[in-house]
Amino acid sequence: MKRPITFASCSFLYGILAVCAGAFTVLPVMSQAQDVSGSDTGTSTGTDAVSGMGAGAGGMRQKWANMSPEKRARLQQFLQNRRNQGGLGQGGGQGQGRSQGQGLGQGLGQGLGQAQGRGRGGGSRTALDSEHVNLKSDVAYGKDPLQKIDIYTPKVAPDKPMPILIFFHGGGWSRGDKAQGDHAGKGNAFTAQNIVLVSGNYRLAPNVVHPKEIEDVAAAVAYVKEHAKEYGGDPDRIYIMGHSAGAHLVDLLGTNEKYLAERGLSFKDIKGVISLDTASLNLSERLEDNSLEIGLIGPMITTAFGNDPKVLADASPTLNIHKGKKYPPFLMFCGEKRKSCVVQHDKFARAMKEAGGEVIVKPVPLNHGDINRAAGQPDSEIFKDVVTMIDGAK
Repeated sequence: MKRPITFASCSFLYGILAVCAGAFTVLPVMSQAQDVSGSDTGTSTGTDAVSGMGAGAGGMRQKWANMSPEKRARLQQFLQNRRNQGGLGQGGGQGQGRSQGQGLGQGLGQGLGQAQGRGRGGGSRTALDSEHVNLKSDVAYGKDPLQKIDIYTPKVAPDKPMPILIFFHGGGWSRGDKAQGDHAGKGNAFTAQNIVLVSGNYRLAPNVVHPKEIEDVAAAVAYVKEHAKEYGGDPDRIYIMGHSAGAHLVDLLGTNEKYLAERGLSFKDIKGVISLDTASLNLSERLEDNSLEIGLIGPMITTAFGNDPKVLADASPTLNIHKGKKYPPFLMFCGEKRKSCVVQHDKFARAMKEAGGEVIVKPVPLNHGDINRAAGQPDSEIFKDVVTMIDGAK
């Protein structure tokens, strides 16, 4: 009989849990792990405090790396259950954090508590500007309940067709929703620039595995192209953007043309790809990472893609770049403190440039969730860069 894991029963596991919990929502080195607990959970508050755990955190990471897969899975489930119950939210996070000392207290208490509040629909979301923006919700592009999109358009449309930006959410390929986070803010911001914003859902693991998710992304793009003129969009000016797991999916669609071809499309139908902070550009390489991050992300990858090297290669954007292909241009953002993310982007950029493709990689001093939010904030450099990319192709 397996012994249940509790805070009181095992101080070692609690130490691991504390580090995992802080990293889950605060550390900028975390990627889809932040999304798996809900959208946009990252916040800069508490980052320095958690980083200050120093050698203690490093030791915990090593213990995590040495932990058996079964124990990791049990601990992950325990952590998720605590989060679902609110035990690591605002109140619980603060109390538990303080019991571990000032640095960890700020990281778990302020950082994790505030991040939970923002990620679960706290007061920071922007309301839809219904005076200027039309929203058509839950437009089906397939038969499954998750195969739906939301379409944001300006109420006063220009005389000529507008470019279209299709966004796909993150969530470790297993969670998330097209209405999560501050998507109303994105709708307000992009429609103010006369850009149609489409926010899409896709089927999720473990209910489906690769290639179902990328097939849904391709199907959504095909639907939008076919119906673009119905809402003032230009079918020949479609851009795709994603955050975290969604960034991985749009990067894959922009490098593995067969999923577009299955829908009668090609790379020519994608004017540009905007990628927001994914470290999963080479899945096999990422699974070999022995860091704390992969201890959390690894099960998400294997749940959504399995362990077959051929399948992992098929689902890895970097490994699908080959000379002789004409790829759409890429604009990619990654947190500058996330070493795994920066390294994977460097390798992707090198492969793309060697193949003759266009790619811009911009490491930014923002955490995982803030990169996503910045993409919908008119005064942010990320938003300005995205609009410049779209405007420059007019």
